[in-house]
Amino acid sequence: MTIDWLNVFFNAIWIVGLSIILAAFSINDWLAHVNGEKLRPRLNEPSFQTPLTAGLMMVSASLALLADVWWQRALWWAFVVLFAVQWWWDRKTRNVE
Repeated sequence: MTIDWLNVFFNAIWIVGLSIILAAFSINDWLAHVNGEKLRPRLNEPSFQTPLTAGLMMVSASLALLADVWWQRALWWAFVVLFAVQWWWDRKTRNVE
């Protein structure tokens, strides 16, 4: 019995992506609490939106790499492209360096 290391790597990508999303949510929840702000406006800030988009891109890419059927693979890669466009558009409109 051997370990399929490529499959382990592909699964690690979505786990890291979800970890990034959770960490971004946690830090913004904590910052809102410490500063006496509501959470909802903080979630619209680049400090949350950028890691959220990166995490969603990683999850989508991982699921595309793990998909068995061509249409599932195409759908997940389409999500990766949509999240990349969202990230680019967000940086362009916010002028974030």
